[in-house]
Amino acid sequence: MKHDPLNPPRSGRGGKPRKKPLQGVLPLQTIRLLIVDDHAVVRGGLEAMLSLDPGIGSILTATSGPEALDLCLSFDPHVVVLDLRMPGMDGHSVLESVTHQWPHIRVIVFTGNDSPAAVKLAKRQGAAGFLSKSANPSILPRIIGKIVAGGCHFPEVDAPSHADDCGLSARELEVLQHLARGLTNDEIGRVLCISGQTVKGHLKNMFPKLQAANRAEAATRAHELNLV
Repeated sequence: MKHDPLNPPRSGRGGKPRKKPLQGVLPLQTIRLLIVDDHAVVRGGLEAMLSLDPGIGSILTATSGPEALDLCLSFDPHVVVLDLRMPGMDGHSVLESVTHQWPHIRVIVFTGNDSPAAVKLAKRQGAAGFLSKSANPSILPRIIGKIVAGGCHFPEVDAPSHADDCGLSARELEVLQHLARGLTNDEIGRVLCISGQTVKGHLKNMFPKLQAANRAEAATRAHELNLV
């Protein structure tokens, strides 16, 4: 008799039901999970909590962007839980690389910046989910299950206001993100697959919105407003 892996039978001892696994499309204990965060306490806490869920078969952790990309290649996780703020290669760059090179890998952004601008940019860059570090982490297993099943999870936010993202479009937020990392117009263009002149046009439109006179002031305002 075959059993549904997402609805396992009752155990033989005492007739007590087993804990249900993540409600996804994968069988029990086959989900491969990668946690990417430069803080050891965060990595350890998430790994300890998620390892208790019978729906997750294996967990690896990474402390940096390059290490995360190496593990995406060798470990081929189903889900990546990704912090955005890391030294060196930041989470936005990791997110872009993962969604471009391995579109089958689902990424959940797990960050302390939960502004509407951050949510908008994560969606634009291909994230499947978004969870603030200020939220109760116990909901993460349910979110992973939803993501594995093909769904998405993003917080409900009001329409972005001038105070939220200065009225910047999703593309302008992307340009600003890379500007704040120190990329030139041509380098930003190569990352976003647009011309350097197009980037220059976006910057021209962005400066008045940010009340900035130049690139340096725009990068400073982006950090002040928590846009990057």
